Amino acid sequence: MRSFGVNDEPLCATSEKGETFYSKEEMLPISLDIGRRILELFGYQKISAIVFRLHATAEEVHSVINGNELPSVELLLAISETTGASIDWLLTGRGAKFLRGEPGAAQHSTIRPLRPRARVSVIRQLIKHGHQVR
Repeated sequence: MRSFGVNDEPLCATSEKGETFYSKEEMLPISLDIGRRILELFGYQKISAIVFRLHATAEEVHSVINGNELPSVELLLAISETTGASIDWLLTGRGAKFLRGEPGAAQHSTIRPLRPRARVSVIRQLIKHGHQVR
């Protein structure tokens, strides 16, 4: 995973070198809240059970739940598709917790994977706002 620091290139054409939206100190409680919401979605199951359901690595899930890094776009999509949770709620705690108001709704919905251009756009926005993306 690449982190962006003071010596790195600007995040986009309009940003300054090393510019971030939030400081690391401001991101820690946000990251911990995201991890708490992930645990809540999975009913506080063991990490190994969450890893199995998401087809993720234990390192990735541990790191996100412990607030050491933000979830990747792939992990966010997997969580949403597995639990029916709103990505907006997962990241911010605001809005409806579940898509269509019920757990597991995404499993039967018409959600499709992002097209490559949309995926690039999401990743650029995450990077622009100082999130680490791998």
